Amino acid sequence: MSNEPQVKADIYWLLLIISVVLLILIPDQAAWVETKRGWYTQPMMGALLGLGIMAIFSAYRVFQMTRDHGNRWRSRVFQQNPLETLVELLGSYRTALISSVLFYIYIHSLSLIGFVPATFIFVTVLLWLSRLMNRTWLFATIGTLIVLVLIFRVAVSVWLPDVWLYSLLPDTMADFANSYL
Repeated sequence: MSNEPQVKADIYWLLLIISVVLLILIPDQAAWVETKRGWYTQPMMGALLGLGIMAIFSAYRVFQMTRDHGNRWRSRVFQQNPLETLVELLGSYRTALISSVLFYIYIHSLSLIGFVPATFIFVTVLLWLSRLMNRTWLFATIGTLIVLVLIFRVAVSVWLPDVWLYSLLPDTMADFANSYL
């Protein structure tokens, strides 16, 4: 397919633009929190790291494709209807798009149903979508969740806010669930 390099170049341009815009917006979206634990626990550090890596690698790919194709290559991102280009790009990236939507749902379900149930559901759905849903991966998911709870709740003492679902339980059970689930 002769259009394949063009579509790949367009997606890298789009990723570069999105990551740079989001990097510029980080100071407005994540405030600096006064803490004694260190700068690495700031809410914006994870986003800075992820977006920075995405910007660097997408810029590298844009540079590489521009160098490889020289004057023969021109991005259509700025020359075509943006909606048509987006639909064409998303056709080959539907797995990434579905995973992104699932991650969005996962992040917003944390405050409703808690870390352990939300993570278990999220990982189980991803296993099902990738056709890896079997007993081995299910036990690996449960084991990883137990280790994560022990590391972050017991060893590091990172606590999430109370969960809405657990407020429906009796007080003693709600305290336990908020502490370890």
